Amino acid sequence: MNENLRQVELAKETLQVFRDHGEDMKDERHVIHFFYGGNFKALGAALTELGYETRQTTDDDGVIAERHEAIGEDWRTSTLTHLCELADSYGVEYDGWEASMERQQASKPVAKKPNGWLSKTLGKKN
Repeated sequence: MNENLRQVELAKETLQVFRDHGEDMKDERHVIHFFYGGNFKALGAALTELGYETRQTTDDDGVIAERHEAIGEDWRTSTLTHLCELADSYGVEYDGWEASMERQQASKPVAKKPNGWLSKTLGKKN
């Protein structure tokens, strides 16, 4: 097994961590993939065609691809395998992925309590 496809096997443990934390694996979440070396610019173009948002790394030595996906076992054996094989075809190292542990929700503004008479008198803030 080549190093890129080894990432597919390593993902089993990572996905188990998500399940252990009670995550619903059917939920879509923000997933980021990292690729380095080889013809990463051409790989980036191919990933864009597949619906990923891509950008070059800070050091301009690779590409980062991201989108929202459900990351269950089907994802690991199909999507992740495809990404590793695609990286191989461009001579690029697939360096792994990361995903948010919880679904991202819009933050709610926190209402500030007005200072009451007692707080003003005693100098305490709410």
